Amino acid sequence: MNALLADRRFLLALLAIALVKLALAHFLPMTGDEAYFIFWAQYPDYGYYDHPPMVGWLLAAFLALGDAEVWLRLPAVLISLFIGAAIYALVAPSGRELARWSALLYLLTPINLVGILVTTDTPLLLWSFLSALVFYRAQRTGRLGEYLLCGFLLGLAFFSKFFAGLLGIAYAVFLLVHVRRQRRAVVALAAIVVGTLPAIGLNLWWNYNHCWNNYLFNLVNRTQGNGIGLEYVIKYGLLLLYLLTPALIYYIYRARRVLWQQFLTPVGGVFIGLFFIPIGLFLLLSLTASIGLHWLLSFYPFLVLGLAQAIGTTAMRRSTYVMLAFSAVHVIVLAVIIAGAPRLLDGLGEDYKSVVIGTNGPQLAQLALEHEGYVPATDSYALSAKLSYDGKTHFAVFGEGSYHGRQDDLITDFRQLDGHNFAILAENPMDYRFAWFFDEFEQRAVDIEGARFYLVLGRGFRFQRYRDEMLTWITQRYYAVPQGMPRGRCYMEERYGLSAER
Repeated sequence: MNALLADRRFLLALLAIALVKLALAHFLPMTGDEAYFIFWAQYPDYGYYDHPPMVGWLLAAFLALGDAEVWLRLPAVLISLFIGAAIYALVAPSGRELARWSALLYLLTPINLVGILVTTDTPLLLWSFLSALVFYRAQRTGRLGEYLLCGFLLGLAFFSKFFAGLLGIAYAVFLLVHVRRQRRAVVALAAIVVGTLPAIGLNLWWNYNHCWNNYLFNLVNRTQGNGIGLEYVIKYGLLLLYLLTPALIYYIYRARRVLWQQFLTPVGGVFIGLFFIPIGLFLLLSLTASIGLHWLLSFYPFLVLGLAQAIGTTAMRRSTYVMLAFSAVHVIVLAVIIAGAPRLLDGLGEDYKSVVIGTNGPQLAQLALEHEGYVPATDSYALSAKLSYDGKTHFAVFGEGSYHGRQDDLITDFRQLDGHNFAILAENPMDYRFAWFFDEFEQRAVDIEGARFYLVLGRGFRFQRYRDEMLTWITQRYYAVPQGMPRGRCYMEERYGLSAER
C-alpha cells in the first residue's frame, strides 16, 4: 500500500480514470436494467424474482441518500477502482513499474473503463475478488479458517448472482488438481463449502416460500427452446477476442508454457487457474447458451494477476497501450452518442424506441401521470421500471410481460385494483383483446422524437376476467413448480387462488 501511495504517476492515472467514469455515470441516462434493480431497492427483501438480493441491498443503502444517476452508480465506479488499486498492491512486491502497468491494464479494459452501470454484476465482482484473495492467502498458509472465510465471501458472491458458482467450481478443480501436493485439499474444499452454506440456505428458504422463483427463472423459463448451436461458440470466441485484444492473446500464447507450469503450483497458479477454469466452463456452456460479456467480468482481474509474473513488465506495458487506444475509441463513441442522442441513432429501427425511452423517460412517464386517478402502468417490465424511476411513481405491469423481470408480480395486487382506471403506456399497439378487461378501452398513438408509442386508457378494470384469463395463464407459464419438489408458499396461489404446479 505504501508503494501505491508513493506512485504519483499511478495515482494521477487513477484520478483521470475516475473522472472519466464519473462523467459517463452522470451523463448516461439510467437504463431499464438499472431501473429494475432500483425497483428492487425500493422494496427490501432477502430475495427477488430473478436473482439473489445483494444488488437490491446495495442500492437500498444508496437510495436512502439520493437517486441521481451518478450517485446510484457510484458502487460500480468505486469497486472497479478498488480492484485496480488492489492489483497494484498485490503486484508491487515484484516491482512498482510492473504493478503500475498491471493495474492500468485492468482499469483500461473497455468493460471496466466505460462499465459504470450498477447491476447484479457489481457486488458479484467485489465479493468474488475478495473471496479469491482469501483463497490465495489460504493456499499460502493452509489455515482452515481462511478457507472458511473464502467460502463465506463466495456465499456473498452467490447472494449477488448465481454465476458465483463457477468460481466455486474453479476452487474445487484447482484444489483437486493439486491434491497430491496439498494433502489437506479435500478438507480445504469442505471448509469452503461450509462457508457458503448460510447464503445458500437463506436463498433456498426464500425460494421455498416464493414459488421457487429463482430456479424456475434460471433453469426452466429462460432456457426453454435452447439447443446446441455453433453460433454461440463463435460468439463466445469473439467476446474473448474483444475482452483480451489480439495483443494480450499474443502474449498469453507466447507464455503458454510458463503459464502451464505456473498453474501446476498450488500457490503461484491460483489466479491463472481461477481465470482459465471458468473460461473453459463457459466454453462448454456456449454449446447451448449465448454467453454475455458481463459473465466474464468477475474473472478478468485474475487473468491480470496471473499474467503479471508470466509475461513481464514490457509485455504488460505494450498490452496496456493497446488497451488504452481501444478504450479511447469506446469513450469517444459513447460521448458522441450521449451528446447526439436520440436523433443520432434514429436509424436503429425498433431499437430506436429504447434510445428514446432512455433519453425521454420523464416525458413518457408524464403521458400516463397526467391522467389523475388512473393507475400508471406499462406492458413491459423494463419499461415499467424505467418510468417508475423517471416518474418517481410506481408503474405497474399490465398483461403478460416476459419470463424475466417479473418482480412486479410480488408488488402489484390486482385484486385491490378492481374497478380502477388504468393509463397504460406501450411501445407497440396493445391487442384489443385487452378491452375485455375493462368497461371502456381507448388507445392513442403518441409520437416522441420520431418514435411512436401508444397510450391506452382503460376505464373500469374487471379483475375477475383478468384473473380467470391473464393471471391464470401467467401462473401456469411462469410459476408452475415441477411435481415432486418440496412445496412452501407461493404468492400467486395464495393471492389469486390459482394452481402453481406443473
